[in-house]
Amino acid sequence: MRRLLGIMLMCIGVSAFAQPPAGKFTDAQCIACHGPESAEVHGWRLSKHGVLVRISTPGRAPGCVGCHTAEAHRPDAARMDQTCGRCHSPRYIATLRANGERMIEVGNMKQREALTLLTRARAEFPTAALAEMEAHHASLLKHLRNLRLGVAHQSPDYQWWHGHPALDGDLLRLKGAYDDLLRGRTAKSK
Repeated sequence: MRRLLGIMLMCIGVSAFAQPPAGKFTDAQCIACHGPESAEVHGWRLSKHGVLVRISTPGRAPGCVGCHTAEAHRPDAARMDQTCGRCHSPRYIATLRANGERMIEVGNMKQREALTLLTRARAEFPTAALAEMEAHHASLLKHLRNLRLGVAHQSPDYQWWHGHPALDGDLLRLKGAYDDLLRGRTAKSK
């Protein structure tokens, strides 16, 4: 149970369980709660909206509350269509959503492949031998979360550098660790 909770916290973050302030809240409160160096805040700051907030006139681009709204901690698709529609066309919004869904599905496919391999290894090897594979899987879950944040914030750095290439590296390292375990077992049996 503690392992499952740890994985959940790594995937969605501790702040996902925090309750937003009652009533309206501000961008500064969002940043204080999530933490200025959190993936949520860092990913947003690297997004087009985050950059525009820093370099342009106030109100030109949305901060946290501009998209998530002051009353809703978690945006939903209908609310986002309405919020994004203040500045963007319906076709643009639909294209970004479709691209994001494809990116997340590819990330989920990588995670399923990793979990299948890890499950096989858990059945074949003692827990003590799996530390490296478990660490690579934990890293993969973190990078999958980054990918999702990148899609949600339209942050190219979090979609790409902190997302898909990082997932690919995690998956390759996990496969390498599994191969090492197989080679070690083969060497011992000779």
